Amino acid sequence: MRTLLLILFLIGFRALALDTLCTHPKYPPITYRNGEYRFYKYTAKYIPESMLHCFKILATCGDQQLCTFMKRTEEEVVKDGMYQKGFRMRKEFCLDGYSSFVGFFHRRGIYYPYAMKTYILLCFHQYLNKEKIRWHYNKRLALDERKELNKAWKDRLDHVFEPIILDAEPADIVDPVFLDPIEKEFYTY
Repeated sequence: MRTLLLILFLIGFRALALDTLCTHPKYPPITYRNGEYRFYKYTAKYIPESMLHCFKILATCGDQQLCTFMKRTEEEVVKDGMYQKGFRMRKEFCLDGYSSFVGFFHRRGIYYPYAMKTYILLCFHQYLNKEKIRWHYNKRLALDERKELNKAWKDRLDHVFEPIILDAEPADIVDPVFLDPIEKEFYTY
């Protein structure tokens, strides 16, 4: 009876176990629950919630790609990125938009999407190589020679979220009872 209970316990524990892809001595490991790896690998435009979540998504690109990326120098990471096409990551993580993940960068003073991508890749490169992530240094390197573009994107952000102040009250919405039958169809949705 004890052996049967032990076997059931081990099988149940195995089902709850996480698959660990990468470990780091200072930071949490990259682990996947059941089906997460496949979900991140094959779902396009999935917006990460944090940098560790971002690392989970980037780690699904394949072993060969990760090994090649780990061997690159910082200059090559800034120049080439993880993939030869840098727009892929900016579009998939919606770095050109205004998601909550982009708010993480805005709070740190990074507004230019290319600088965000570079910052993520530099941090991920240091994580994979088991180095301490140099957050401030990565920010300086990501914004190097891009300060004017970063300022332009900041001004764009300020303009997009500028409050609209009306001089007069808006007109009341017309009651659909008094509309033509054709116009009623537009208000029914």
